[in-house]
Amino acid sequence: MSDLPIRHRTCETPYTRTRAHTLGRLLGGGLLVLAALLVAGTLLGPVGFAAIQYPIPRHGSLMSQLVALDVFSVAVVAPVAACGAVLVLRRHPLGGVLALAPGVYTAYMVPQYVLGPQYVRYDGNSEAFFPLQLALFVLGWTTALLAWQQIDPATWTPPGRRERITGGVLVPLLAIVTFTRYVPAILDAAGAHPSATDYLEGPGYFWTIALLDLGVGLPAAIAAIAGMRHGSPWARKVALGLSGWLTLVGPAVAAMAISAWLRDVPDASAGQAAAVTVLGLLFAALGLTLLTAVWPAAPRARQAASAEIRAV
Repeated sequence: MSDLPIRHRTCETPYTRTRAHTLGRLLGGGLLVLAALLVAGTLLGPVGFAAIQYPIPRHGSLMSQLVALDVFSVAVVAPVAACGAVLVLRRHPLGGVLALAPGVYTAYMVPQYVLGPQYVRYDGNSEAFFPLQLALFVLGWTTALLAWQQIDPATWTPPGRRERITGGVLVPLLAIVTFTRYVPAILDAAGAHPSATDYLEGPGYFWTIALLDLGVGLPAAIAAIAGMRHGSPWARKVALGLSGWLTLVGPAVAAMAISAWLRDVPDASAGQAAAVTVLGLLFAALGLTLLTAVWPAAPRARQAASAEIRAV
């Protein structure tokens, strides 16, 4: 396996500097708005003033999951987005890296709020708050795209052994192992008599997340493994994006399992909550490990960029 060469820009025109500055300001502003809307959604939801009434059972498994997601969004995702905004606006090389995770997480989670509820079966008013969910979804994928452009692996040091193992093997492999849980779940859901409590309450939630996990997350994990093995520069970005997403999604799923157990939801148990929590913390630890692997390259990237600007 060959190491990636370090490619430095030889010239940076005033136009490219202005464009990069403009995109950075858009990303920073978008992340701040994203954080504010996540907090607003939680305050309007069942955790706060309960202005949003989702058409799902009021005391079922799905409600416990939504409560956990709302709490996690305001306690973890919104602060991460705000921190990413500060780093981006200060032109820190790791700003784009940190900004990618909340954008991808939001674009991944919001569809279940819109596609999951059973609008005809249960009473609710969440349709009236569709503009809020639409704004969150748009901000999620746009900030993720802008963050993706901000990340430049060419300014990093060649991947070391820890990064190759963590980003190219452990994180994607753990993701693939996690995705295999869909085999029995899909067999149950596709059967004549589904038994999962949350599926019976709202099949749309299950199929939305299954489509995103198996149609986007799983191919990304496979691509990261293949790309890192061949030393492809884009694979470092994919692995970093995947790890950032799992760093947030893993603990979020753990929060849902804990919430279901605390609320005495059928099919929930202390053992299941503990197992999912350990898995979520493992995802977070691996994601942070990968982040620290590229962190030492950040000061050098900043110095190189400053030297190029002075040279022009």
